[in-house]
Amino acid sequence: MAWLPGQVIVNSTGAKVPRHPLTRLIPILARILWDRDGGERMDTVVLGWTRREVYLRMSDRRYNFAACWLDAADVQRR
Repeated sequence: MAWLPGQVIVNSTGAKVPRHPLTRLIPILARILWDRDGGERMDTVVLGWTRREVYLRMSDRRYNFAACWLDAADVQRR
């Protein structure tokens, strides 16, 4: 399946400012659920976090933003 630009990340928890921005990036494996392309695992890094959510870098051209929030259950350290 060919990817399409401007997709929504279905499991994103929304936009907010990280309470704990990181100065050292932590490598992770994130579970991303695209609205049209379905689910996939993506290697990326954590930029910040809250108690239950992780703010991660998104460098995929399907997504219109540079970062997104996911529930911590959708992220594991590499």
